[in-house]
Amino acid sequence: MNKIAKKELLARKFTCIEYMTEYVECFNKMIDSLLIGMGAFQQLQQQNPTIEAHNFSAWESRGLPNLEGDRAYAIDALKKAKTGDPSYLSSSAASLRGISKDVDNIGGFGEWWQRLDKKYEDDFLLKLKQAKKIGSNIDYTICGDWLDDEILDEEITGSIDETELLNYLKSNENLDDIS
Repeated sequence: MNKIAKKELLARKFTCIEYMTEYVECFNKMIDSLLIGMGAFQQLQQQNPTIEAHNFSAWESRGLPNLEGDRAYAIDALKKAKTGDPSYLSSSAASLRGISKDVDNIGGFGEWWQRLDKKYEDDFLLKLKQAKKIGSNIDYTICGDWLDDEILDEEITGSIDETELLNYLKSNENLDDIS
């Protein structure tokens, strides 16, 4: 598949409702993972009230509520995308990409994660990374922010399956039509 066709099909993929739904599902899984980790820490705190909580209370009062609000926005944005306006989903993805600033404002992810089995933090960070990658693909595509051939860079977009991209050909369209 040549570059022109590949770029066009990737753009179609990154702006289709199914891919936007995948973004919202990843967002939900990220929040669920955070809740599981926070629940595990709360149990640990009940068993050992003197354990150092670092910024856990900030996560309870600000971090989690902010992310839950962002999730609600993403769900609403998906509904708007289904009616033809993907700009809200683009905004949601850009907001998630900027999560590092929000996290820094509450003291980072906190040492409270370090008190738990590493699987909790790893699971949350993996799901955060997945949601950010899919969201970035959506946002950059909707906003036209890809530079040169960045959309083809698998280190940025994630792996590219050319066979799967063929699903984004329009009916009666072939690769030569977009090459």
